[in-house]
Amino acid sequence: MTEEPQPPGAATAVFNGPDTAAAARVTLRAMLAHVPEAIVGDAVQLMDELVTDAGRDGATFRGLRLSLVQTPPRLRIDVERDEPETPAATELSPERVAGRFLIEDLASTWWSHTLGDISVTRAELVLPAR
Repeated sequence: MTEEPQPPGAATAVFNGPDTAAAARVTLRAMLAHVPEAIVGDAVQLMDELVTDAGRDGATFRGLRLSLVQTPPRLRIDVERDEPETPAATELSPERVAGRFLIEDLASTWWSHTLGDISVTRAELVLPAR
């Protein structure tokens, strides 16, 4: 993951490499121990979809950053992927389309940006105030 300045009061965990999903789930649940379980479940599902999406259509998962931002309280999930040299198709695969609908449903806000051969997707989930 490329380094990015974090907002004041942020707690961050970074995962690199292909076999990080299980450790990231445990870490995410610990980071959200103060949040109702329904929101934790949404957060885990959102993270899982972003990580899965990073390996679709010929791309390769690169890294994951989980950040808790204090003001306003929210979870930020950043996923980097290496784009394939030759795109698989001009249209999104059916799995990727379904994933986009899931992200749209779960995330408070999200965006994706590609620069060269690296793509970053960020999703945020608003959390209740402590």
